Amino acid sequence: MSNFIPRPNTGTLWPNRKVSQNHPDVRGDVFLDRAFLEGLLRNTGDDLVKIQVSGWNKVLAGKECLSLQVSEPYVKPEEARPQHLSSVDESDVPF
Repeated sequence: MSNFIPRPNTGTLWPNRKVSQNHPDVRGDVFLDRAFLEGLLRNTGDDLVKIQVSGWNKVLAGKECLSLQVSEPYVKPEEARPQHLSSVDESDVPF
């Protein structure tokens, strides 16, 4: 029995032994933290939940694989708008 303890929100894809053309090229598992998953479900208003997946080519136990990390989708912060310090009537400016 393996002593492997997965890290939350990670996974690994391993090359799959394809017997037919329809079989996947790689397969594996992803281990999601319950709080992470509940937060995703709570914060979406849709039936589909989007997650961000990042992957790194690695060699583990002498075999090539794709190491995965799952996170919430990146949301670009809104650019800060310049605030007007005062409302100056341009006709009052002497130049």
